[in-house]
Amino acid sequence: MKAVVAQFIYEANTFSPRLCELEMFTKSGTWLVGEVDVRTWASRVDSQTTGSLLELSERGWEASPVFAAMCGSPAGRMSRRCFEELRRTMKDQIAAALPADTVILHLHGAACAEGEDDVDGNLLEMVRCDIGYSGYLVLSLDLHANMTPRMARHADAVTAYHTMPHMDFSETGRRAAKLAVSRTSNTRALATLKALLPPIDTNHFSGRFAAMLSKARAAEREDGIDDVALLPVQPWLDIADLRSTVVVSGHGNAPARVATRLATEWYSQRHAWETQLLDWDTIRARLDEAPPAARHEPWVLVDTADATTGGSEGRSAEALRQLLPCADRLRAPTLLWVVDPESVELANRGAQQFRLGRPAVELDAEVVFTGEGRFTSSGQLYPGLNFSMCGAAVLKHGNLRVVVSREPLAVVDHAFYACVGLDSRAALAVQSKSIQSWRAGFVCDPSRGLYFDGPGCTSLNFRTLPFKGEARGLFPMSVEPQDPIMLTNYE
Repeated sequence: MKAVVAQFIYEANTFSPRLCELEMFTKSGTWLVGEVDVRTWASRVDSQTTGSLLELSERGWEASPVFAAMCGSPAGRMSRRCFEELRRTMKDQIAAALPADTVILHLHGAACAEGEDDVDGNLLEMVRCDIGYSGYLVLSLDLHANMTPRMARHADAVTAYHTMPHMDFSETGRRAAKLAVSRTSNTRALATLKALLPPIDTNHFSGRFAAMLSKARAAEREDGIDDVALLPVQPWLDIADLRSTVVVSGHGNAPARVATRLATEWYSQRHAWETQLLDWDTIRARLDEAPPAARHEPWVLVDTADATTGGSEGRSAEALRQLLPCADRLRAPTLLWVVDPESVELANRGAQQFRLGRPAVELDAEVVFTGEGRFTSSGQLYPGLNFSMCGAAVLKHGNLRVVVSREPLAVVDHAFYACVGLDSRAALAVQSKSIQSWRAGFVCDPSRGLYFDGPGCTSLNFRTLPFKGEARGLFPMSVEPQDPIMLTNYE
C-alpha cells in the first residue's frame, strides 16, 4: 500500500498590501521538491509530513513525500507568479509519484492569491481534475482554515490542529495518516457559523474554546465519527464564504448530528468572546510591578494589530512610541521589534538617528548589532525550523533595545532575540507580533501577556476593518446574522 504526501502551508491576509512572492518560500521559508529532500527535512523538524511518514512506516505502508513548502511569514495574497509556480510544482510532483492508494495533503486552508480566493480548494481540485486522481484523499488543515465547499467536495476525510497556539504538527500528520490507512470515512458534515472569533479567545489551554475542543474529542468516541475539527477561521479575509466551521468526518448520519450540536453550542457563546486588550497606562503600570519571587519571566508585549503571524507587515512601532518617554526609567532592558528595511540600511552605515516604523517614530540610538539575523526556532512553535530576518540591526536607547529587521517572520522566541545578541530571558519585557503564538514561542505563563492594539491589518476590533464583502453580515459586524448556522453534507 502506498501514500503520496505533500505539504503547503501559507496563510493570507487580504487586508495586507504585501504580495507573497516565491522568494518568501525559497529564501526565507521552506521550498523542497522531491522525495530525498522532503524526507531529510521531515526527519529533523516537527511537521505534519513528519507525523504522516512515521505513522505510515509503523503501519507498513510505502510513503512518497514529494513536496513541502512553508512561507517564512504570512502576508497578503500570493502573486500570480508565485501561485502558478506552486501549483505547477505540486501537480508535477504528485502526478509523477502516482499510482497510489491514497494522497495526503497537508494544507493551511486560508491561502489566497491574485485572482483566486480559494487556493487550497484549487489545489484539491487540481489533484482530482487536472491529474485525474480518483482514489482516497485525506486533508489536514490549520485550525484557522476557511473550509470551503470546493475543499469539502474533493477530500474524503479531514482533520485539523487541536491546539492554539499550534503545537501538534506531527500529531496532526499522524491523524491524517490514520484516516488514510483506515479509509472508513465517506461523509463530511460542515456546520458553518456566521461569526468571527477573536483569536485570543481560541486557545486550547483553558476557557470556552478549550471546553469546546474537549467536547470535540469526546464526540470522536461516538459511533460513526472518525474526526471532528473546530475551525475558528483566520478572520482577516475579505472573501466570499468566510465562516467559522465545524467539520466532522465519518459515515452515516452521525457527522451531521455531531456537527450541528457542536456548532449550536459554540455559536451560543458569541457574546462572551473577548479580546483582552489593555490600554497603555495599564501596561506601563504592569511593567513597574516587582518581578515574581520564584522565577523571572519577562512580560510579553503582544502587538495584536500588527501580527506577522496573521499577515501584517510588522512595521508598526506602537510599543516604541508608548515606551520611549520612559526608556530611562524601565527596570531592565526591554526588547522591541520593528520591520524597517530602510533603518537596517542606515544602521549598516553607522547612523545614529532613525525614523522607525509606520507611522514613524523618531529615535536617537546607538547601533549595537548588525548582521543577518538567522536562527533556529527554540520554542514549541515550529521547533527546529530555520528562519532569517534577511538583515537586522539592534538599536539601543536607554533601557530599550529595538530589533530592526528587513523581513517579517512568523516566529519570535528566545532564539530570535539571542541571534542578535540579546538575552530575552533576563529582559523586563519582550515584544511579539503574534496573538497567541508567543505562548508556544516563549513557553511562559499566559498571565505574562500584555495585549495592545495599534496600527496594522490584524486588528481584533473587526468592525474597524474595511470589509466589503459577505463578512459584513457576520457576527460581530452584524449583531444577529440571519440563518447563523448552516449544515451541508458531502458524500
